[in-house]
Amino acid sequence: MSGNLLESTILLGDLIEEILVRVPASSLVKFKIVCKSWNALISSSKFAKKQLHRSTSDPTRIRPRLACLGSDISRRDKIRFYSVQSFFKNPSASAFTEDTCFQTDDELEIFGSCNGLLCIGLLKGKFRCRATRRCKSIRLWNPCTGSVSDWLKIVQEGCVHGFGYDHVHDKYKFLDCYWEHGHKVHTFGSNSCTTINQDLPFEQPWEWTGKFVNGTLNWAARPQGNLSKWKIISFDLANENFCQMSLPNRNDSDDHFFPVLGVWRDSLSVCFNENKSRLVLWVMKKYGVQESWTKLVTISSEDKVYTISCARFCPDLAVSFCPRSPDSISSFKLVMLRANSFKLTQWIYYIGPGDRHVYHESLVSPCHLGLPSFLYGSTIH
Repeated sequence: MSGNLLESTILLGDLIEEILVRVPASSLVKFKIVCKSWNALISSSKFAKKQLHRSTSDPTRIRPRLACLGSDISRRDKIRFYSVQSFFKNPSASAFTEDTCFQTDDELEIFGSCNGLLCIGLLKGKFRCRATRRCKSIRLWNPCTGSVSDWLKIVQEGCVHGFGYDHVHDKYKFLDCYWEHGHKVHTFGSNSCTTINQDLPFEQPWEWTGKFVNGTLNWAARPQGNLSKWKIISFDLANENFCQMSLPNRNDSDDHFFPVLGVWRDSLSVCFNENKSRLVLWVMKKYGVQESWTKLVTISSEDKVYTISCARFCPDLAVSFCPRSPDSISSFKLVMLRANSFKLTQWIYYIGPGDRHVYHESLVSPCHLGLPSFLYGSTIH
């Protein structure tokens, strides 16, 4: 009888786990107070990975959020959060509705997002010119759980950087590129720093933040001596080396296009600004395979497009193009696309300049990496 009772208890525990793993991360954070066994389960690294895999493999369960640092380029001590999907519930809105604002005591930089974690940098000083900023420490923060790691001290030397996950070694890494004098890889958890002296025959990318795709960081850059031909520079986080890939073959005569890389459904994407009148979006369906580049959509604009800035794409929509005129830094607009139809919903006025990063809520915690961690303000839902 006791054996049957034990077996029933084990089966009930497995059933509870299978139910909870399907629940959104923000709800699971609240469920931790139900009982000690639920708290232990939801707090475990194994469950966090299982829940992350489950949510990212099913686009209907993903809850993309937008983290925006600073309301203007000179103020970087406030992080604003927005529900991206809320726009589709009210497409007539002229802008996103801010649902949470987190005030900090320091001048910060957001270097990227991965698996629900934001990589945040602490700036050395308060500068109005972003190009002169340097970071002295970095940390990992999960806004959904409120868990944050201690500061990892670094000496940032370059402007080009990237943050991502090395799935081979189960490590999160930050790449600091000092373009002409080598590159440094900082690994969270081991507090190690590796210097990469690989020579790159490219001009420094005009977009500083590398796009994380398939265990790699990616930038668009122009080869030295041939500034009209763009290439993709890719950094493998596991092997810690650079390689290059080609952009899509285009039948357009515009030699002055500026490609902007992004991520579409976990695939590398690129957007071209053609003749300052239309935006063309391509996606590399199989990473590293040139023949897999596929044109998804062409968007015509009544406004002349001077520059574009590309945030991470979401499964149900595209948070992507921010055209603005050269005489007004605040006239950002945002294009929203439904992924199933690629139909333009509308242009809306954007929330303003500053770092913009889309992340997906998860239970991944810095403590799962062996990092000392604590709560950083309140959890954000």
